[in-house]
Amino acid sequence: MAYDGQRADTEQSAPGIKLTNLGLQGLEYVLGGGLPESSVYLLTGGPGTHYVTFADQAVYNHLSVGGKAVYYNPETPLNDVVEDMALYHWGIRPYLDDRSFVYSRPMPPQLQSLAEVLEENPMEEVIKLGSSLGGLTKDFVEKLKEGRWSIFNFSYLMGAYPRQEITDLVMFWVGAVHRYGGVHFLTLPEGVHDEKHVNFIKSLVDGVMSFKFAQGFGQAEGEVEVQKLRRVIPKSKTFRHTVQADGIAIETTARIG
Repeated sequence: MAYDGQRADTEQSAPGIKLTNLGLQGLEYVLGGGLPESSVYLLTGGPGTHYVTFADQAVYNHLSVGGKAVYYNPETPLNDVVEDMALYHWGIRPYLDDRSFVYSRPMPPQLQSLAEVLEENPMEEVIKLGSSLGGLTKDFVEKLKEGRWSIFNFSYLMGAYPRQEITDLVMFWVGAVHRYGGVHFLTLPEGVHDEKHVNFIKSLVDGVMSFKFAQGFGQAEGEVEVQKLRRVIPKSKTFRHTVQADGIAIETTARIG
């Protein structure tokens, strides 16, 4: 999927809001202009729904036009993410080499002992966390000041820290993004964490998209429900996509029959 860097202002967005299609052709059509920048989006879904693929593709497209990004993931080693992206022919290694793409592992105490017995990857940045998440918030602000977009898989941290600590982290994340800009994704699997807590987190972020899996016409297909979107009125609250050899493709025509 080529990234033309398209941004548009429409009558359906608040005045002065910059919109982006994330390099996903058709996204501006189904949403009536695209997604607002300077925003945090929570992406949720079950296994096989490609909610993480959506974030990966958006960040890769951003890198391909000279942007910068950081990926926070305590659970998954960098090599696994590189292999996942290579499946769609997204060559991420050149961006790791020139540090336009940074991969960071925020490690709570219970993971640090495990990490010590595993082989170190010099391409990974490790943030050794203590009883609080202060080290992570400090690092995030530094990365924001460098103009980076971000992906943050925070599922493990939700289980490792008290609810209030996670809530404060998300509030900080959103406030910092509103100040410094960029497009940022929080990814969270559905059905794993306390529903009331997840709903409260949804109330804090700028947008929420829920991914569902479907099968049809010989291709992997899915449906995305836009549960929340601040500063823009989406053209559609749901849209469909297919997963192709080069990533996610947004469907822009209605089905017949």
